[in-house]
Formats: sequence, C-alpha cells, structure tokens
Amino acid sequence: MSAILVYVEHDGGCVTDLSLQCLSCGRQLADQAGAELHAILLGAEAAGVPLADVIHAAKGEGLEPYTTRPHAKKLEDLVSQLQPLAVLLPSSTIGNDLAPRVAGELGLCVTLHCDAVKPEAEALHCRRLEYDARAHTWFAPMANGCTVATLADGIAESASGDTTGRVESLDAGLDADLLRVLVERREVVQKTVNLKDAKVIIGGGAGVGTKENFSLLQKLAERLGGEIGATRASVDAGWVSAERQIGQTGVVVRPDLYIACGISGAVQHAVGIRDARMIVAINSDPAAPIFKMAHYRIVGDLTVVIPKLLDLLG
Repeated sequence: MSAILVYVEHDGGCVTDLSLQCLSCGRQLADQAGAELHAILLGAEAAGVPLADVIHAAKGEGLEPYTTRPHAKKLEDLVSQLQPLAVLLPSSTIGNDLAPRVAGELGLCVTLHCDAVKPEAEALHCRRLEYDARAHTWFAPMANGCTVATLADGIAESASGDTTGRVESLDAGLDADLLRVLVERREVVQKTVNLKDAKVIIGGGAGVGTKENFSLLQKLAERLGGEIGATRASVDAGWVSAERQIGQTGVVVRPDLYIACGISGAVQHAVGIRDARMIVAINSDPAAPIFKMAHYRIVGDLTVVIPKLLDLLG
C-alpha cells in the first residue's frame, strides 16, 4: 500500500503543535489516496503521535538534540524504503533545514512553507504565498512521484488523541562521519503567552501609535478575559514582545473574537486571523483593507473608541 510520511518534530520529547497539524493534514491526504499514514520520530519515545498507522522511532547518539546530517540520513533511508506519495514536514527551522537536503539527495520535488496541499493526478500539488505575500501560487511536480513539502502554521487543526499506530523501531546506528557536530548546550526560551488557545484576542498594529497606547488594548483584553496580539510592525517597534506576533511570520490563531485595533489588514497579518469566528475592526481609515474581512467595522480613533468600549463594559 502507498504511504504518506510525516516527519514529527519534538521539543524535549513533546510533539510540537505544528507537527500535530502535519499529522492531521497527512491523515486527510492518506484517506483521500487510500494510503497509510507513516510518521518518523527521532530522538524521542513514540508516545504522543496520534493518527499515524505506523510510527518509525529511533533513539540514540546523534539524534538528540537535533543536528542536520543524522536526521537527514534516517529520513532519506526511510523515504527510499517506503517510496511514499509525499513527505510532510513542519515549516519550522528544523523542517525547512531538512526538506531541501533530503529532496536534493533523493532527486525529489520540494516546496517550502505551504499553506495548502491537495492530491491530484497521483501527485501532491502545493500552494504557497509568493511575491511578498501578494499572490498564491500552486506548485506541481513535472512528473508523478514523491513530493517533499513543509507545511505552514494553520494548515490544519492539531491532531489529538492517543497513540494507536504500530511502532516500528529504526536502527539508531550512525556512521562516525555523521557525528562530527556536537551540540554542547541548547537553550530554549519558554513561552509565557499561548495565543493559539485564546478565545478573545485584542490585536494592535502600527495605527496604535505608541507603546503607551497599547495599555488601552491591555485594559480591554483584561476586561474581556483575552490576550494581546500584534502585527509585525508593532513587534518591530518594540511595543510588544515577539511571542505575541500574529500572521505569516508569527502564529495563526482561531479565537472566538478578534478585535483589530489600528491594523491595516495587510495579507501577512490577515493569514493569521482568517479563521477567527468574529472579527471587529477599529481603524480611523474607512478604506482600510481590514474592513473587507471584518464582521463589524468601527471607523474612529482607537484612543477614543476603546475608552468608550470600556465604559460600556462597566
């Protein structure tokens, strides 16, 4: 039987959210193609990998922490063995490091940072944003065969459930020449904000104007039991921390309510909020692109509008 293969990334043994999204997407593709879903997990136990029919796992010297050559070798060997229809990886630092190397070594097509994929004519077609995020482009292999793709945040709902797939152990042995890189220390900054699970998000853009004006957004967020989000412009200005950035280079969110304050609505940010159940936009420019995707539109100065909203909320 043919297969879809997902490279599962983990952080300290815990499967990353984007890998869980890749598993969901892989499951959908496998079901459409009548194929099995295979997952490869290196340097960690096979627990926490839902939806996969088969989990190929290996632990051993050189596999944890991550370095390119050992992981690439194990993935290349498994791809050569399975001959899958597609190899899916998270569009992360690790995934985008591995995908071109594996594809180049095996002579396969590769597309990075895809926001949609679909099986067509026995091949995987991949879509991504192009031209400074102004257009979507579909990529298709010139001939049927395996395609390697990294998937962007928001590609699918995160997979959930227990690990039920069959676990097959991979040989953890590696040639000495693959172990030339030694990671002596790895420091990971722990996130203190979880925008993905927030039901209410108050987003601020360049139109907020100053760091002090963000205190108004914070008050509104606290009153509604929500979190503060931001565009890249706000983060670059130093008004909020990078972990609050939403959009193409930040996180993709799905809140019940998103209030966009001083946000123009550029596509780089819009892709991060398109799945919000309700969008309320506050902007002084009546022609702002954000109004095209908003369910409710408030034209006005946010320094006037937000205090009025706070008064109404009591």
